[in-house]
Amino acid sequence: MAVATIEGSSTKGMLDDIPMSSYQIWSVLMIAATVILDGLDNQMLGLAAPSLLKEWGIDRTALGSVFALGFVGMAIGTLTSGWVGDRFGRRGALIIGVAIFGVATLLTGFSGALWQVAALKTLAGVGLGGVPGTASAMIAEFTPVRWRSVAVTFGVVCVSIGGILGGVAAALILPGLGWRWLFYIGGTVTMIFVAWLWFVLPESPRYLAERPDRAAELDRILRRIGHPNPASAAHVPLAAGEAPRFEPMRNLFGAALLRDTLALSVAMFSGMFMIYLMFNWAPTMLNSAGFGLQTASLGLTSFNMGGTIGAMIASLAIIRFGSRPVLILMALVGAAVCATLALLPISGGRNEAAVLACLGALGLFASAAQSAMFAVGAHAFPTGLRARGLGLMGAAGRVGAIVSAVAGALLIDWGNLGFFGALAALMLVNALGFIAVRGHVPALGRKDALS
Repeated sequence: MAVATIEGSSTKGMLDDIPMSSYQIWSVLMIAATVILDGLDNQMLGLAAPSLLKEWGIDRTALGSVFALGFVGMAIGTLTSGWVGDRFGRRGALIIGVAIFGVATLLTGFSGALWQVAALKTLAGVGLGGVPGTASAMIAEFTPVRWRSVAVTFGVVCVSIGGILGGVAAALILPGLGWRWLFYIGGTVTMIFVAWLWFVLPESPRYLAERPDRAAELDRILRRIGHPNPASAAHVPLAAGEAPRFEPMRNLFGAALLRDTLALSVAMFSGMFMIYLMFNWAPTMLNSAGFGLQTASLGLTSFNMGGTIGAMIASLAIIRFGSRPVLILMALVGAAVCATLALLPISGGRNEAAVLACLGALGLFASAAQSAMFAVGAHAFPTGLRARGLGLMGAAGRVGAIVSAVAGALLIDWGNLGFFGALAALMLVNALGFIAVRGHVPALGRKDALS
């Protein structure tokens, strides 16, 4: 009979010696759905940007400031959600985040001035920022170690799935209904999902295992998972006036975790700079180069499709080879693809097929590496610091996104050489960050991976 262990007392092995149950799979899918909506709502403004610029006659620099404010909100949301998740639970932090960006997205469709779009983009950012990190922590804590990198990467790659849906929706909706309907539909779908999630989403079992005052809740979840001996995860009751142990944030900067905290933050900064430059400015850049709105939307869709496929391939490769060689190689190939796009003649809408193929390859390698990075963070940070560690990584990524929002308007003026040349340099920095990380996911080997 498998016996649960508690991390620290330790939760690390609590689910590792039992099969992955249908309840765990269903829970992971529910959590992943929040990330799909995050990716869908997150890219709305970038997809609507060419139409919005034309309809309101505004300058690209002004829209860049709106993007930057959104990323400020995301940085705040990322750190706040990590703290809420570690202190009060992953479930509440996740649902609150989705609700915030759902309301803000819906209201954006009713905006009549740029300042209103900016205010709502900032509010949406607070919700959007916390979802990927909290979802990654929660998925990691619902899955056994042999499936963790696949599950976490799948959860994060759902940002790209949301982007694919957004790109397809934009190609269908923008020509006929206009940009406002992207926000109406996206916000309404999100709020319906929040209402459903409130009633069905369980709390993370590993989080509960470190909260003796919630032992009964843990017992119910472990029984639904099919744990053979839920009582083995029981806790000694808290003494009168005693609070559950809460690890301080400063431990992320202690000797044991400092190098990984900094290296992952550098990698996330460069990676999110690249991704959000693509999300927010690639359609406008392609449109300014002479491509139509539909092609511009499909270019972003191609990038997202490549990211989705590449991330899942990467997660399987990580099981077999470990995350270090896989992510370093992907970042370097991504840099090479960016260099190719920088040198490709595209003015006047030339080489459309080659551009779409390269954008797919950029997603396949560069974007996918960033999705798989969350699996590294989930492995490197312990349960008591996991949400905040992933949140700190995410905050560094938001800083990169803020810089990309402002830089994008300038890089477009430099053509594809400046735009994609900057991305090539960022991917080299990304690779250096991966090289510096010590807490990479180790290779399980063929036998362990299949067990």
